[in-house]
Amino acid sequence: MCGITGLHCKQHLAGQDGAALLFAMSEKLSHRGPDGEGLHWFDAENFGLAHRRLSIIDLSLAASQPMQFAERYWLSFNGEIYNYLELKEELSALGAIFKSHSDAEVLLQAYAYWGEACLSKLNGMWAFAIFDTEKQHLFCARDPYGVKPFYYLNNEQHFGFASEFKSILSLPSYQPTANKKALLDYFSGSKIEVEEEGFFKQIFELLPGHVLNYNLSAQKIKIKRYYFPEKIAVQYKPQDLRKTLKNAVKLRLRADVSLGFCLSGGLDSSSLLYLATEIQQENAVASLSAGMHAFTAVHDSAQDERNWAAQMIEQTKAHWHTTELSSEALIEALTKLVYHQDIPLLSTSTFAQSSVMQSAAVQGIKILIDGQGGDELFAGYQVFYPTFLKELFWTGQFRLFHQEWKQLSNSPSSKKYVLKEWGKDLLSYLPTKIQLLAIKRSHPNACYLSPFKLIKRKRFQKLQDHLAAYCHGHELKSLLRWEDRCSMQYSIESRTPFADDTHLLALARSLPASYLIQNGWSKFALRKALDGALPQSISWRRDKKGFSVPESQWLMETADFWQNLIKEKVNLDQSGIVNSEKLMLSMPRIFSDEKYAVEQNFVFRYACYLIWIEQFDIKYFD
Repeated sequence: MCGITGLHCKQHLAGQDGAALLFAMSEKLSHRGPDGEGLHWFDAENFGLAHRRLSIIDLSLAASQPMQFAERYWLSFNGEIYNYLELKEELSALGAIFKSHSDAEVLLQAYAYWGEACLSKLNGMWAFAIFDTEKQHLFCARDPYGVKPFYYLNNEQHFGFASEFKSILSLPSYQPTANKKALLDYFSGSKIEVEEEGFFKQIFELLPGHVLNYNLSAQKIKIKRYYFPEKIAVQYKPQDLRKTLKNAVKLRLRADVSLGFCLSGGLDSSSLLYLATEIQQENAVASLSAGMHAFTAVHDSAQDERNWAAQMIEQTKAHWHTTELSSEALIEALTKLVYHQDIPLLSTSTFAQSSVMQSAAVQGIKILIDGQGGDELFAGYQVFYPTFLKELFWTGQFRLFHQEWKQLSNSPSSKKYVLKEWGKDLLSYLPTKIQLLAIKRSHPNACYLSPFKLIKRKRFQKLQDHLAAYCHGHELKSLLRWEDRCSMQYSIESRTPFADDTHLLALARSLPASYLIQNGWSKFALRKALDGALPQSISWRRDKKGFSVPESQWLMETADFWQNLIKEKVNLDQSGIVNSEKLMLSMPRIFSDEKYAVEQNFVFRYACYLIWIEQFDIKYFD
């Protein structure tokens, strides 16, 4: 896990030192890689690659980057290729000779031998750039679900890329400009990075499962999608899923540094901790030589999950580290949190996630395994139930439809919610003006926005199509984004088996709807696969929390802080999107009762937005 940057100075401008600019870009990512730094500048091409290293596999200098091979290829790589040992063996049979024990060198030689086709062989997470000096060609790629970030800028003076926005913002050819379209997604729909052009105008995201080719001579970019999820035709059995998930965990235990686990007490994180314990008991794993360590965020509220997590600690005998959260700690951490996220926060749950990472760093843990992606693979959210029931009805499975309708009490959803979502589907067929009028009337924050953006509703008839949209759209990518920045803020590598194991992804994509949801139970296939292994109270737990925090409680406890912050910084906002005057007049009411939780969250988001404007010195809005 590292920070990568690259820069092509298209024009030779007086007084502009390209290597110095690239170094400044790389310095902004020092938190992503505190163990080493490297930079190589190609004078003739006026181009360079830089790297900030977090040493995980092969801690020696032989694994330093940018890495060269065959006096032709240069690599700057962020991520992990978990099946690098198997690929190394395959490449060695072709005659490849390796100078290090790193996965980075395996990736570099894989590209040299197989070209772009190497991507189909990789199992892991990645965002990387390889420069071919002979062809004057830069090849960049991002993993299928977007675990690792990649952003780029391409204007008249510079083509530059980096792991985070803040690196690109250091370029003198760019003036930080807020993208009003992205701001409307954020304020109207609580969505981030829906489009390739995100919160900063003219800075683009390379989408998951895509490659970017850049020709230095022609100064042209070509982007294309390389990843198309494949289904595997197998007769599914519960042991197939357990075996595949266990192998995914086993691969992700490969490391030359200490490793720990995020533990919320939910099904996903509990499954990963259990399987890792089982693997360690079967054959000692080097990365777990210091023992099993689990990290949980706790707080004084009804949403606290320590009792669930404690059951897994009792079973696995892992060393348990809890981090006590509070509204005061949130305020103290907020400014740095917004800086490291590069964008305004959506909710206070990001603080909980960040705190877990900080706790691991204090304990000297450099890797955390997390359950992000399990809900998107195996249908863990209530939003999937209306689609599931529609699929049963429209495919003529009426008896099963009736049975599942009666069993919704086992689910994180409800009949009321399903009917409401079906109503929204029907509404989406009506003219835009009617839709907008109906939504604005029911949306508590609409009165604070001008204009209020209508988020186009996607309708699904099949559960797997709905899951695929979440995995390949902005939903999962957004969660992985928060995860990446939270972990890298503290120089922690986060590993997410549910979001980047190719075999597990393919298996999950092959499951019929009735295996994913059964008798009302969400993630039925995963529950069944671990049934008898985990405590029954966790295997068959109905509620869904994740990184839950008592947001409304916290915001009401610190109401004065949020009101004063907005009053002090409101003049920074020149976007014209939020009616700040009306919002400030409403804040005494908003903070008077938890029934205004949605509006309280809006106040929180607006406060984070103002902090973001100030931190990144944004004076332009387009």
